[in-house]
Amino acid sequence: METVIPMDCTSEKKQQVIIPFSFTNIPIKKLALINFKKNEDSKYIALEPQYLDDKMIGKGYRVIAYRKDGYVDVYDEKSLHDDKNDSFDVAGKGLCERLKVEMASTRFEKTGDVVFISFQFTDKYGRNINVFLSEKSTKKSRGINLLAPVGSSTENPSYLPLFYLYHFDFVRKYNTTFLITIDENNIRPANFPFPLPKDGQWRSYTRYSNDCHLFEFANQRSSVLEVHTMNGNQNVVCDGEVEYAFTESGALTNISLRQTNHQLSVVFKRGIPNLLHFSEKGEWKDTFEITADEGMGVISGEYSVKRADNKVTFELVPSGGWTAKPDSLFTKMMFTKKSIFCSWPKTYKYTQVVDVTTLESTSTWLRV
Repeated sequence: METVIPMDCTSEKKQQVIIPFSFTNIPIKKLALINFKKNEDSKYIALEPQYLDDKMIGKGYRVIAYRKDGYVDVYDEKSLHDDKNDSFDVAGKGLCERLKVEMASTRFEKTGDVVFISFQFTDKYGRNINVFLSEKSTKKSRGINLLAPVGSSTENPSYLPLFYLYHFDFVRKYNTTFLITIDENNIRPANFPFPLPKDGQWRSYTRYSNDCHLFEFANQRSSVLEVHTMNGNQNVVCDGEVEYAFTESGALTNISLRQTNHQLSVVFKRGIPNLLHFSEKGEWKDTFEITADEGMGVISGEYSVKRADNKVTFELVPSGGWTAKPDSLFTKMMFTKKSIFCSWPKTYKYTQVVDVTTLESTSTWLRV
């Protein structure tokens, strides 16, 4: 049975196509990562407060607690209505336990170059966790545009994490009030791992961004793909904020966001062939690029399409990694080609098998 997505434009009926994969927009607007010094706490090694804002999920805070065994516990404020657990597949070994809790003293604000973060809740062990961070420096601090290397420690990914952090920065040490207590024990935050000042100021390893653009690219799943009909002179299929652009023959050339405050575009140089009509003896190899706003750099790689009998196999590897656009001595040292920031996407491989007679599809991600 044919399913047609409502379009923004109308014209004569166009070619039928399928969309092999898409991406999921994660409504996290702000986040910070607070690492502890070694063995400061018996249960956790770091806390990651996040602020979410979404019509469906609601507004509120979440804290990801990184456990010593490599898993994470997730604490959601009760105002949030999100039961999507596979989002945490890229956090170390994945999710251990998720709970709804009351949170107090929640604040995440940046005024000028000064940040203020605080939150308080009781963890699953009955311990009161309290964090208070307040910068007071009058010096300038230049933010960094960063593709977060979230996926570098993932063991069993279910998507490629495109976590773009704008104006990312490390908390300054001088003239900063920094208090962490767990069960009334004072916890010391980790120091910056290198004896290197940023903008002439010494830093803590606590880092943050109050402007995030986060996506799960090509979520792995088993499903039956829908058939879409291209309408309009531009050969596009529109699904909410996402627009898929095709050639006249139905090759997918571009996936892009519309009507958001940040850009995201996935470009397939020659286009993914229309799988509905791909030759049984055909084999297709091409390159792709993922770009965000200017200054955010490029993820690049290769993909291939092969058919055997009624099965089409699509493989994609971000083999070019992330090519950053450093704009300072600090970022040039930070974003070298072999650094974890630039190299981690190379270890991901996506495989999707589609039965072109039934459109049954199964996809997986692996670390390679």
